[in-house]
Amino acid sequence: MKIIIETDRLYLREFMIEDAIRFYKMNIDEEVIKYTGDTAFKSKNEAEVFLSKYNQYQLHNMGRWAVCDKQTDEFLGWCGLKYHPKDDIVEVGYRFYKHHWNKGYATESTKASIHYGFNTLKLKTIFAHAHVDNLASHKVIEKCGLQFVDQNNYDGMPANLYKIENPDIKIKPISGLETIPIRHAVLRKGKPVDACPIPEDDLDNTFHFGLFYKDQLAGVCTFVADKSSYFKDNNQYRLRAMGVLEQFQGFHFGKHLLKHGIAYLQTQNIDRLWFNARIVALNFYKNNGFETIGDKFNIPKVGPHYVMHKAL
Repeated sequence: MKIIIETDRLYLREFMIEDAIRFYKMNIDEEVIKYTGDTAFKSKNEAEVFLSKYNQYQLHNMGRWAVCDKQTDEFLGWCGLKYHPKDDIVEVGYRFYKHHWNKGYATESTKASIHYGFNTLKLKTIFAHAHVDNLASHKVIEKCGLQFVDQNNYDGMPANLYKIENPDIKIKPISGLETIPIRHAVLRKGKPVDACPIPEDDLDNTFHFGLFYKDQLAGVCTFVADKSSYFKDNNQYRLRAMGVLEQFQGFHFGKHLLKHGIAYLQTQNIDRLWFNARIVALNFYKNNGFETIGDKFNIPKVGPHYVMHKAL
């Protein structure tokens, strides 16, 4: 049994095959699944198959977790975080046996899951959906600090979308000078500090952004006006010198910086973003919608690169 989170009354653990009978019994209650869009398991065996194939912990380092009573070890339901690759969002959700409704378990476990997401996984944003008629879930979500975003279609049903931002993660404009310590530690390790500035650092049309975690600068990126002969777009920008400190790598801080910068460039009516990408970073950029163009080339003292780009 792997316990992930503990609260005053509860612990949240990874699912086990032995949970199959609990899943089956919980989901055959029509009131429990009324607003979920799910169908009940036809048998305990079907629930076992579902649990045997549940691989979210391995794929995304998160998932739904069994919620249990700390005093009795009773399975009460489930709660946790789910990554949606298509939308690139993390969502918190829960489900409990009906006889455990109105005991505060949903609120307690949801708050704990959000805390885990923000403090352990260092997620930037967590979302939640609830059917428009599921007023009880709206109350739970709002108690947990999520704010209403809009109403949309979720898995074929009308739903309210909510979100909450990690208060410890901030992205804001910084100066070129402020980027130097990160560039030196990540991109120019072992080289003189004077190798870190770039010629465009102090130009008025250069944009620098820093991601701060608990007020510590954790990552930086720079966007400069620069045209590549590969493209005919009039308004081109180039990504330069993006880096995240080693202790903060693995938490998607680079992706957050990149998305923030792209969103800003779009407000400036920039047509295309391009850059020279190191070979080791190709998959990262491909996963964020960029593609290569041209042949591999070598930058002296740095290594092999490809030009990558994305239309904005």
